[in-house]
Amino acid sequence: MKNNLYKLRRFAFIAVASVLLAACTSDNVAGGSSGDAGITAVKDWEVAGVSQKGPFVTGSAVTVQELDGITLKQTGKSFKGSIKSDKGDFAIKDINLQSQYAILEASGYYRDEISGKKSSGTVTLRALTDLSNRKTVNINLLTHLEYERVMYLVTEKKKSIAEAKEQAEKEILSSFGIDGDFAESEDLNIFESGDGNAALLAVSVLMQSDVDVAGLTERMGKFSIALAEGGSWDDADTKTAIADWACDTDLKGTLANVRKNIENWKYADSVPAFEKYVTNFWWDNYGLGVCNDKRKNETKRNVNKLSKLYNEYFVCEKGRWHIPGDEPPASSSSWNGTVGSSSSGGESSSSLYDPFVRSSSSEPEDTIPPLPADLDFFDSTYSFTGYRTFGEGKQEVWFLTSPIQLDGNRERRDSVASALVKLMGKRGFAFEGAINNDSLDKVRCDTLSYVYSLEKENVVYKISITKELGMGIMFGSSYFFKVKAVVLKDGFEEMPTTDYSSLRFDKLSEEFDFAAEYLSSKSLEAWDDDSLTTVWTAHHKTDTAWVQMQTFSTILMDQSKEDAAGDSLEVFRKVLLENGFTYVKSDTVAKNAYDTEEYSDHIVTKNGIILRHLYEKETEMAKYEVDVHVGAGMRAASAMAGNTLNIFVYGYSIIIHTQYKKK
Repeated sequence: MKNNLYKLRRFAFIAVASVLLAACTSDNVAGGSSGDAGITAVKDWEVAGVSQKGPFVTGSAVTVQELDGITLKQTGKSFKGSIKSDKGDFAIKDINLQSQYAILEASGYYRDEISGKKSSGTVTLRALTDLSNRKTVNINLLTHLEYERVMYLVTEKKKSIAEAKEQAEKEILSSFGIDGDFAESEDLNIFESGDGNAALLAVSVLMQSDVDVAGLTERMGKFSIALAEGGSWDDADTKTAIADWACDTDLKGTLANVRKNIENWKYADSVPAFEKYVTNFWWDNYGLGVCNDKRKNETKRNVNKLSKLYNEYFVCEKGRWHIPGDEPPASSSSWNGTVGSSSSGGESSSSLYDPFVRSSSSEPEDTIPPLPADLDFFDSTYSFTGYRTFGEGKQEVWFLTSPIQLDGNRERRDSVASALVKLMGKRGFAFEGAINNDSLDKVRCDTLSYVYSLEKENVVYKISITKELGMGIMFGSSYFFKVKAVVLKDGFEEMPTTDYSSLRFDKLSEEFDFAAEYLSSKSLEAWDDDSLTTVWTAHHKTDTAWVQMQTFSTILMDQSKEDAAGDSLEVFRKVLLENGFTYVKSDTVAKNAYDTEEYSDHIVTKNGIILRHLYEKETEMAKYEVDVHVGAGMRAASAMAGNTLNIFVYGYSIIIHTQYKKK
C-alpha cells in the first residue's frame, strides 16, 4: 500500500526539525519563536531570483506561499510579484512569515529553448525552500521535479529539508545519467556557466524535446509521481522517446540551435555546456556508453528494443557516436541527418550502407529535395526512396524505384527500362559500363548495375540502373528496377556506396558448403553491411502433403512422414558436429516469436511451440551461430490450389547467423 505523501505527522516532523539550523539572529529574522523545534519567523524579507523552464516572460505571476513550520502545510498566506523581464527575473519585498519554509511558485508563458519562441501555453513551476539564510531563490525544472520527493523524504523518511533536497537533486540528475556534485537546485541558472547549470539546461531540453506544453506538463507530473516514493524515474517508453529525439537532433547537428536560441535572447554571457549531458543521455539509453580515444572506431549496436533505431549500428569517431557512413554532427548538412562520411578532399568512405533503404522510414517523401532540372525525365511514375549527401553537398544522391509491374511480366519492366535509357540518350547520357550491382536490397537483384553518365559544365551526372525481381504480390510477382541518380559538383570524386572487396552477401559462406547436400533451399533474409553480419534461412524437405486451408493450423500429422523428417534432422545435427560446430543448448520458443521476424517462413506446428537446437563455431573468417528448428513438420509453402489447399512440407528449418571478421 502506498504511503500518504501529504499527511504529515507532528511528532515525525519535530524529530526532523531538531536537526535544522538554529534561529538566525539578524535584525530581519526573529529567533526561536517555536522553541526547540527550530522554527524561525521571517520578518520584512525580500526574495529575488529567476524563473526558468526556458525563462518565463514578462508579466508572469510569482508568489511566495507560507508553510506551517511543523506540518509544512500551506497556511493560505502569500505574497505576490511578477516577472520583470523576459530573462525571467523577479523580486518580492516585505515578506513576513511565521516560519522560514515557503513555496515559491511561478506561472506563465516561457521561452522555449527548442524553438526559441514563446511557448504556446502556460506552465507552473514550484520551489520548496528554507528562507532562513537565503534571499535568492531560482525557480526551475529541478526545483519543481524535486518538490514531491522532498516532501516525501521529510514527512515519511524523517530527513531534514536540506538532506532531502540534496538527495532528490541527485536522484533527478541520475535519472538522466548525470553525476556530479552541483550547487543546490535553487541556485542554478541556465544563463550562467558551470556543470550544474549545464545539467539544469540539459534536463530542461530533454524533458521538452519534441512535445508541446501539454506534453511537457504531463511528463513533469508523471516524473514527479514516480520519483516521490521510488526515488527513480523508470518510464522506459518516455525515456526512449526522448533518447530517439536527442539522437536525431544530435546527428542532424540541430542541437546547436538550442545554444543559438539562448544566445539570441542576449541574457547569457556564456551558455553552459549542456550538450554533453544530452548526448550522454541517448548514448546510455542505446547501450553505447562513452565514446573516447580508447574506443576510437569501435562499432556498437543500439540494444534498446523500444527505440526507433533498435539494432542500428553506431561508430565512435572524434569523440561522438554516429551512424557509420554519416558525417559527425559538426559538419552535418543532410536533410535527414544521415550524411555520408567524407573529407573535403574526397577520400573514400570507410563505412558502407545499403543505398536503397531509407535511413528514416518515418521521414515524409516530400522532404527529399527535388531532382535537378537536367534529370526531369524521371516522371511522377517513379517513386523516391531516399536521399544522401557527401562532401558538404558536393555529391548528392537520389534513390528511385521504377513503376511496379503487377502482372509478373519481365518484358514490361525491361521495356520501361529501355525507354528510360533511350530518353537519357537523347539528353546526352552515354553508357559508361556495367559494375557489380549497386544494391544490397533483400529482393533478388541482377548481378550487374548499368551506369550512364553526362558531364555538363562543372557538374557530372551518373545514373545507375539495377534490375530486380520484387517480392510476390498475392500469388504473382512484381518486376521493377532501382535507380541511383548521382550529381557530382566541382570535380568532386564520387564516394562509393559499396566496398565490393568486402561484399560477402551474394552467397552463403564457403565454410558452410559442407551442408549443401542437406539443404533443399536457402535464402538471404537480412544483413548489416557495416558489421558484416548476415542471416540466412535454409530448409531440408523430406516429403510434402496437401492439406485443407481451414485445417492448416491444427493439421493432423502423418506419423511416418514425421518420423522420416526427424531421422533426417538427426543426420544433419551429426554433420554439424563433424564439421567443428559445438552444441550449445536446446530450448523451446513460441512460434509467434518468429512471426514477427522477417525469416519466419511460415513455420507450422501443432501446439505453437518450436523446439530449437543451438550450435556455434568460430573460424578465422567468421563466427557462426546456427539455430536448428524442429516442428510438427517444418514449414508451409505458399503455393495454393483452387484457393482451398496448401502444401505442407515435412523436414527441418535452420537459421544461420554469420558474423564476418574484418580483413
